[in-house]
Order: sequence, then structure tokens, then C-alpha cells
Amino acid sequence: MSIKIYLPFNYYCRKKPTNLYGQVQINEDNVVVYYVLEALDLEFGDKAINHVSSNTRFLGSILNGDFNADQSQYLKFNMRLCFTYNSSQPNITLVYIGITPEYLKHIKLILYEKQIMRNMFIGGESVNNQDAACNDCDFLELSRLAQAKVDTQKPTNHTIKRILYVLTLIADSPITIFKYVVENVFVNSIMIHTTIYKHFKEWQATCDKRTRSANIALDRIMGMTLMLILFSLATQPGDFLIPISHYVIDELYSLLKVLEGSPIGLKLNIHLNNFFLDCFKYHIELWSTFLDFIEPLVRQVFLAIGAFGSLGLTFQIALLVDLISVIGLHSHCFYIYTKVLYNVERKGLSVLWQVVRGNRFNMLKGRIESHNYMNRQLYLATIFFSAILFLFPTTLVYYIVFAALKALTFATLSIFEFFRRKLLNLPLEGCIKWFIKRCVDIECLQIKDVSPHEKACVIHKNHKINVSVYKIQTTQTEPNM
Repeated sequence: MSIKIYLPFNYYCRKKPTNLYGQVQINEDNVVVYYVLEALDLEFGDKAINHVSSNTRFLGSILNGDFNADQSQYLKFNMRLCFTYNSSQPNITLVYIGITPEYLKHIKLILYEKQIMRNMFIGGESVNNQDAACNDCDFLELSRLAQAKVDTQKPTNHTIKRILYVLTLIADSPITIFKYVVENVFVNSIMIHTTIYKHFKEWQATCDKRTRSANIALDRIMGMTLMLILFSLATQPGDFLIPISHYVIDELYSLLKVLEGSPIGLKLNIHLNNFFLDCFKYHIELWSTFLDFIEPLVRQVFLAIGAFGSLGLTFQIALLVDLISVIGLHSHCFYIYTKVLYNVERKGLSVLWQVVRGNRFNMLKGRIESHNYMNRQLYLATIFFSAILFLFPTTLVYYIVFAALKALTFATLSIFEFFRRKLLNLPLEGCIKWFIKRCVDIECLQIKDVSPHEKACVIHKNHKINVSVYKIQTTQTEPNM
């Protein structure tokens, strides 16, 4: 068994009779840990002994060295710790501890700064947001107790709380309405495959965890700012979408015109090339006609993007991702067509190549072996192999072009997805506190040995228990002992 005592550094130099309050915990490895959190003026009696706040209890006192009390007096006052001071030494000295087994030979007195422990973070997140798996660390428990103590000392104003509650209801009303709409049976069957619905589920999970309050607030502020910009600076925001859609269509026409000749010196099959061009141009004309038909509805899409600013900037980004996917739907269809045709021709060449070589794949044995084909089988296989072989370069060119276009669209959507997720998962609270130099990461903490002029010890049943004094400090600061 070992004993650790966490004591605020300003109490270590205290020259005043004081009552100490905090918590005591016994860990699974039989380590008794005393957390001293606060101190009040000395007051023996029932009020002092029974002092219990939300997270503290009476632990002991700091007394003058002239206080000659035996162990029965300590027990009378229900002390677990007792320190003394005098004019000859600069610091207090531990003279009594409630749990002192026979085999205990060493006690660790660890000094800490309250502000450092209250502002301790792990990986950019507050200690209160860490899960129960981290509870084995004394630093984390000390930081939780220190932060909880600050929260209980804050005065509660019921009027302010009511006002904040009303403002919160007003601010959350757009997301409540949106939640009611998307969870409707008929609407949900349509929106379940959209990016905005997927983002809504991620956003709701983040809110339920209550670990990213600063991120949610920043998201809402940025969304409403962009909404005001769209509604104030752009008289008709929806007018931008139709020209963009037609610009994409014109660029696809230009791309097909390039493929109509001999792109980069390649001589394509004329008949297959003309077939592809006729099919793709017809597809683009159908899409252009469809856009003209839904133009009144499309003009209002940017108004929807602006209105989604009341939900947050990430909702606007998610809606924009869905909008880009709709605008590039025809290019995605071209990629699917060429991909299917490319896979068919590639597989056909692979199979026919084995036939013209006089081989076949034995499915039972899982290997390629020789086979005697009839003449008409070899004749037909040679004809089909030659035809596919001469058509394959044209198909390959179209597949590469539209695969590159698909990859460009996917990269654009991935960039928006990256910013959307990062805005919610960025450790914003830790970054803000690090910027104003109030955040202390647990990896920056160090324990330094404090060597007193005389070796401190506790006398218990005629044997000495050595007391070592340490101090918790950060790597950015020098010790001020």
C-alpha cells in the first residue's frame, strides 16, 4: 500500500490555522489518494467535521506547531490529515495521517497549481469529456474534481437561466422543424440516400455527446453569416445555378467535339466513335431539356441553401454536395456506360485469347489447360477476338476520359466532405484555450522533486515514515520554488 496526497501549492506555504476539504479514494492497486481541493479558516466542531459540499468532505487541518495533540485528539476531530507550521521553517510539515499501516514506509506529497489542473486537456478535449477508461490516472481525477469545484462555486441566477433556456429553444427551433420533416415516413424514404440526411445524423450524434459545443456554436454562426450574405448581396442567388449548369453542358459538348477527331494523335474507330458521340450528345440534350423544364424550381435552390444557414454551415455544405452530384449526374452516367463496355470488352479479350491459343479454363481443377476446339469454334473466336481488339482502343479512350472526369468530381466532393467533418470534429475548445495560453495538455505535465532543508517524516508507533515532496509543473514554465 502507498499513499499520495495532492495539495495546492499555496497551502504548502500557508501560515494560518486552516481546515482542509477534498476527497479520498482507494484505487484498485491499494493506493490511497487524498485530493485536497479547498481550505477554510480553522473551525473545530460539528460544522467543520460534517462540512460536505457537492464534491468535498472534511480531511484535516493545518495547525500551529505549538498544538500539542496526541493521536486521540486527531481522532476526536475526525482528521485524516494534519499539517503543522512554525516560524523556523518556510513550509508546513505533515505530522499525522489517518491510514498508516505497519508496512508503510513512504508517503508522497504532491503539490499542484489549481489553475493548471482546471485547464488540463487531453488531445484537445476537456478532461470531463474523457471516458471511464481514463479514470485510473490521478491527474485526470484531480482535474475533474477541481473543475467540478469551480462549477459549484458559480452563482446560479434563475432569471438568466430562464432567458437562456428560451433563447436556446428559439435557436433550436429550425433544427427541430428539420428533424420533424426528415423523419416523416414519405420524406425519409427519399432523403435517406442524400448527403444532407447523412450529415444530419452525424450532427445529431455530435450534439448528443455534448463534447463539441463550441463547434456547434461556430457552425451555426458561420451558417447564419453566409445566409445573410446570400440574401443581402445577391439579389437573385438562384440565377447563378442555371448558367453554371449550362456551362457544364457546354464543356461536355466541347469535350465530345475533341473526341470526335483524333485526340492526342490517336486514330479511333470511326463507326464506334460516331455511335458514342450520338449517344452521349442525345443524353446531354435530354439533360439540358430537363434543366430547362425544372428551371423555376432550380432557381430557388440557392434560397434553400441560404435558408439552411439557420441550421449551420455544415448543412449548407452538405446540400451543396448533393447539388453538385445532381449537376454532374449525366457525366456520372457516361462513366457508368463506358465502364460497363470496357469491362465487357476486357473480359471478352481475355477469354477469346485463351480460345485462339487452344486453351481453356477448367473450373473443376481451377487451372488453364489445353483443349481441342473444332474449326468453326476457332474461326468464330478469331473473328470476334479481332473485332473486339480493334474496337477496344476507342472504348479505352472514352473510359479514361470519363473516369478522369468522375475522379475530378469525386475529388471536389471529397474536399467539401473533409471540411464538413472537420468543422464538427475539430478540437476547437482546446485550440482556443491553447491560443490564449490557458490550456495545459497532460503530456506537458512533469513531476519535480522538491528537496526540503530537513528530511520530513511522520512518526507512527515509534517508527518513521519518510515523506517525499514533489511538485506538478508544465514543461513551458520553470519551477518557482
